[in-house]
Amino acid sequence: MEAIILVGGFGTRLRPLTLTVPKPLLPLANIPMVERMIRNLPEIFDTAILAVNYGLNDMRKYFEGRDIGKKVIIVPEEEPLGTGGAMRNCIDYVTGTTAVFNGDVVSSINLNEMLEQHIKTKAKGTLALWKVKDPSRFGVVEFSNGEILQFQEKPEKGSELSNLINAGTYLLELEILEMIPPNQKISIERDIYPKVAGNGLHGFPFEGYFIDSGTPESYLEANFKSIGNNGTASHTGASIRGSVMIHEDAKLEHCIIGPNVIIGPKVKLEKCVIRNSVILSNVNSYGAVIEDSIIGPNIQVKNDIKQNLISPEGKIAF
Repeated sequence: MEAIILVGGFGTRLRPLTLTVPKPLLPLANIPMVERMIRNLPEIFDTAILAVNYGLNDMRKYFEGRDIGKKVIIVPEEEPLGTGGAMRNCIDYVTGTTAVFNGDVVSSINLNEMLEQHIKTKAKGTLALWKVKDPSRFGVVEFSNGEILQFQEKPEKGSELSNLINAGTYLLELEILEMIPPNQKISIERDIYPKVAGNGLHGFPFEGYFIDSGTPESYLEANFKSIGNNGTASHTGASIRGSVMIHEDAKLEHCIIGPNVIIGPKVKLEKCVIRNSVILSNVNSYGAVIEDSIIGPNIQVKNDIKQNLISPEGKIAF
């Protein structure tokens, strides 16, 4: 089976970091997020199809000759095609029931259980659904007896049909993909799903966690969630506090690290205090206190930093 991963976006909410690193190649717990998504696919999915616009050459270079346990097909978009158009652009590589993921979603969904339901109900499409406290900020679905009956965009408080939103993971039959006009910019959410609502479109509510990792705050959250049980228990050059991951190539001396810290390869830190932060590759610092921040690659940190995103292209406050 195939899985389509939509990784064509510009990552504008994470700029300036994404001016030098395409968002799908930004690491989550030191593994690029798109690679992590591919590696986490259930065994039944043997092929990952990447729908790519921005960062195409970087994606090709990264996956060239790299074995990650699945066949990887990169399908370029010459112009951005939207979620639906990007899916339709991959149809030549699809053989049947297909999983589709928004490339920046990190969630606890059990895809095997979702697939079992999809097959059992003979659905045309099954959408993962997530419960929110304030539906007025989102588009919600009317959901009854397992089926999605209609969509409601940003309802006024008190008028919402439910508190369930689209969670960016789908199981689709070819019939759905064939409904999408080729070579056009199409939103699957606005242009296609409403046409199938009440006629074979099912929902799969799940619990646990659901993170759109496209903002600095949520990117940090997704990183900390991705540490899981693989954290660093101890390090000769640091006092470890709480959930921490330190790359084996990093060099630390007399540092206090944690809680909630990920340190990438070839990082050199001496007498630093790091909390609630992600430090990407080749970062150097002496004596800095870094909190609630993302430090992009190839940066020398000379001052204390709190709640910032810093990259070689400049910095923005969260």
